[in-house]
Amino acid sequence: MLLFKEEEHKKFIEYFNIKKEPWDYEKALLKKVKLYIPFLVLFPWILFVGIGNSLSMNTCHKDSDIDLFIITKQKRLWLVRFFVTLYFFLLWQRKTEKKHAWKFCLSFFIAEESMNFKKISLEKDIYLFFRILYMKPLIDINDSYKKFILENKKWCNFDAFEEIIENNKNYILVKKDKKGKDWIFWNLIEKIIKRIWLPKTLRSSQRLWNPFWLIIDENMLKFHNDDKRKIIKDDLLA
Repeated sequence: MLLFKEEEHKKFIEYFNIKKEPWDYEKALLKKVKLYIPFLVLFPWILFVGIGNSLSMNTCHKDSDIDLFIITKQKRLWLVRFFVTLYFFLLWQRKTEKKHAWKFCLSFFIAEESMNFKKISLEKDIYLFFRILYMKPLIDINDSYKKFILENKKWCNFDAFEEIIENNKNYILVKKDKKGKDWIFWNLIEKIIKRIWLPKTLRSSQRLWNPFWLIIDENMLKFHNDDKRKIIKDDLLA
């Protein structure tokens, strides 16, 4: 069981200069989040949308973007990625190689059966531990935030940080239950989109020499191109 105590938490806060309250730029980003994110609930295959990384921890700088973490229904990963990417592209809000600041970064999608992050963790992965803890839920369908936390409690001991988890719930913009099954038609569309988009995605990963932080499989699409967890772990736990 991965466990960090208040001592390590204080080191983590100091290392990233985590603030108790967002500064003006972060407040502006959060206003933008409230403007664009609620519309994603119109896509019936989305179960959860959260903010990760710098904005979730109040560590943004003037060039920071908005990192989104999205959980989809099973076998709807590529469908969701396509429509969410299209949504932000048409609104000129998708992060690109040349434009980072003020844009939405769409780099982390998982299907609901992959909520448990143990399989992508490093030994004593302090950054992943606190990244999960600081994740801010925005759209919460069928109690997916609770399920996400419970899945990761199977290998992370969050007992000392329950207050953070409770405070995170204040960020929820849309919370509801959804029932019903998808049309079989969408199974075909999922396969078509995957067949078209997967080769391009794999080519991009090969250009990056397939680093360990880039994951492309049936239940997870993780495109962070600079994962510093090993360095952070060494710096904080040496």
